[in-house]
Amino acid sequence: MKKLFFGIDGGGTKSRLAAVDERGEILCTVCGSSTNQYAVGFEKACAAVADLFESLKKESGIVFKDFSAGCFASAGISTENEKEMFRAFFAEMSASCPVYVCSDALAALAGGTGKAEGLIVISGTGSIAAALRPDGRSSRSGGLGHLIGDEGSGFAIGLEGIRAAVRAADGRAEKTLLTEKLFAHYEVSDVRDLFSFLYTKFDKARIASFAPAVFEAARLKDAAAVRIIDGASCELALLAKSAYDKLFGGGKSERIGAVFSGGIFEHEKDFSRRTAERIQKLLPFVRVHERLYEPVRGACVLAQSVSEKVR
Repeated sequence: MKKLFFGIDGGGTKSRLAAVDERGEILCTVCGSSTNQYAVGFEKACAAVADLFESLKKESGIVFKDFSAGCFASAGISTENEKEMFRAFFAEMSASCPVYVCSDALAALAGGTGKAEGLIVISGTGSIAAALRPDGRSSRSGGLGHLIGDEGSGFAIGLEGIRAAVRAADGRAEKTLLTEKLFAHYEVSDVRDLFSFLYTKFDKARIASFAPAVFEAARLKDAAAVRIIDGASCELALLAKSAYDKLFGGGKSERIGAVFSGGIFEHEKDFSRRTAERIQKLLPFVRVHERLYEPVRGACVLAQSVSEKVR
């Protein structure tokens, strides 16, 4: 009998489920709502998963009991307790179908490398790096949020740009193009006009939205902006090395592929190139390459390669 596998790429706003056969051919893909328990709550996250399988049944006739193994990769999953909660949920659906539960970063990793092994660095509004072995063991570095982490992210770049602009406007630092860009971007004429979203109604996305202006200033050789962008690139390279060393051990030379994901890498190609060069200087046995597949396909790769080994 032909074996079937499923992969779920669960996001903060929407999720996707794909069913594949033994050759990895996609048989059906369906979309649904968020499975991030910290965005919608655990019960609604589980309901969203159930809805995905109901949609799959309507589209293809495939039901959960038809699967040999699966992977649920979602935002909002990092600790063992979080994984165990979802393992219990899937076990109630079918005790005979092993499901590998992991963060959405690992689905992006497997999709990017095309196999259940490698390294990924993500820089969007936040930042994180993760590494994975074929046996399902994984590591992560970063992903600690904007208060104590998110180095090299759009938020961090935007915030550092705002700080540099404000310091210059206040006469405490060298003049920078960032000051003019700050006032133009947020349509204000005074630093204190920024307080509403910086303090009263804190908005990470609005702060991160200043990152493109910092990149633009750096391309114009603005010294403050260049320092911020170079610093962000270095931080992301360190995230990659940290995730690699945690999983493979410092000093070893496992040859694996690495990929990038997230809006910063997608929109700033020169930044991506320089960050790749830094990573390969720190980890000369790691090859950074373009992503092969989308994350939901990566979740299916994990289902086939990992789920039978990890319960």
